[in-house]
Order: sequence, then structure tokens, then C-alpha cells
Amino acid sequence: MLKNKYQRATKEIRKKAKLEYFKTEDGKVLKIRTTRLLIYGILLILIALYMIIDNYLKEKLIINYTYSVFLLIFAFIFIFGRHYVLVKNINLFMVKNKDKI
Repeated sequence: MLKNKYQRATKEIRKKAKLEYFKTEDGKVLKIRTTRLLIYGILLILIALYMIIDNYLKEKLIINYTYSVFLLIFAFIFIFGRHYVLVKNINLFMVKNKDKI
């Protein structure tokens, strides 16, 4: 079982660990990918809200509400998954590099 150092650390140590991790090559790549996931999640939320408002004002079909709900679910999965991957990788970095942090 992997130690959970990231959740037990203080805010200052978390911030320092993030900065140190994002200086590494893996951290740079992961930051780009997780930023992309965040953008996709925000876009999905905006599209779903547009679909809900448009459907409310015009047609009022159940299937459009269903599509919107599924888009919102996927958006929150993207955003939560981004956070999960970041915490997991920074925690692994903290466990392997005790001397840097």
C-alpha cells in the first residue's frame, strides 16, 4: 500500500511538492494533459448548460435533458479524474523523493 503523504501534508508542503514535481519532465507533460482535461470539462459543462437552457426555452424534450445530464456527468468525471491523477502522481513523487521535499 502506497503511503498517502500528499493528503497529510500542510498547504506549504503541498505547494512546494507541486512546484518540484512540475519541474520534472513527467510533471511538465502531465500538467499539459491535465490542463487539457480541465478545458474539456469546462467546455462540456458550458455545452450542457446551453442545451438545458435551449431545450427549456424551445422544445422541452426529455431526450435533450438526458443528453445534457450525460454531458454533465462526463464533465465532472473529467474534472475529478484530473484531480485524482494529479494527487496520485504528486504523492508518488513525494514518496520517492523524500530529500527534495
